[in-house]
Amino acid sequence: MRVGSWNTHKVFPVCSLLLAGLALNCLTLPALAGPGKGAKREPQRVSNAQLREGLNVLQATKKMLIGADHDYGGHRVAAIKAIDAAERQLKLALRSKQKGKNSIGKAGGTAGKAGAGRGKEPEPQNISNLQLADAIVILERTRTLMEKADHDYGGHRAAAVRDLGASVEQLKIALRFEKKKKG
Repeated sequence: MRVGSWNTHKVFPVCSLLLAGLALNCLTLPALAGPGKGAKREPQRVSNAQLREGLNVLQATKKMLIGADHDYGGHRVAAIKAIDAAERQLKLALRSKQKGKNSIGKAGGTAGKAGAGRGKEPEPQNISNLQLADAIVILERTRTLMEKADHDYGGHRAAAVRDLGASVEQLKIALRFEKKKKG
């Protein structure tokens, strides 16, 4: 493994994912506190911002998972598909409140073929395992953020929460699959 190629292909996506996770964490903290007794509902723009940030985090997480070089019995790819489904639901939710205005910016698209990896040489298995474990934490935080949003978005927010749960479960199965394969 060449150190220079790993730095170029692996460090930037991981750093961007960590930054996205930190931004999500800042938005999650007030949402986790939840509304107190008699508290007002949060403004629509705050819920929209939470959904847009969640969408950005999902896109960064998906990009990292697409770049992972190992198969995990198809569970990593299934997790990516569930993230795609959650992204679609968040986009629909945001569009349902914007009545045709595209307020979500550059969203969607795939970062490449799922499971294709990035480098010419396979990355070490432990690096892929860490990427999946990091993705689980970030997706769980994103799911919590979406659960706490005050607005329904015609059921699309709830569907995104469901799809994120499916993605997390697929990633957990993928890591168990790899562990079982080793043993």
